[in-house]
Amino acid sequence: MTLEFVLKFLGWAFTFVPLAIFLGVSINMIRGAGEDDEMILALSLIGLTVFLIGVITLVLVYSTNLL
Repeated sequence: MTLEFVLKFLGWAFTFVPLAIFLGVSINMIRGAGEDDEMILALSLIGLTVFLIGVITLVLVYSTNLL
């Protein structure tokens, strides 16, 4: 294991762990707000869907030779 690999691993870990925590808390909040009002749930799920489509598009572009 080289120092470069360790630093890259730590960098990605410091990126994805807070992102996962943020998404987990956000999903919990959306679920709780969605129980009160269907319009809030629908708008939140549309926003989450757009976000996930963007993430999937970026992963495809950066990890494959699609474009």
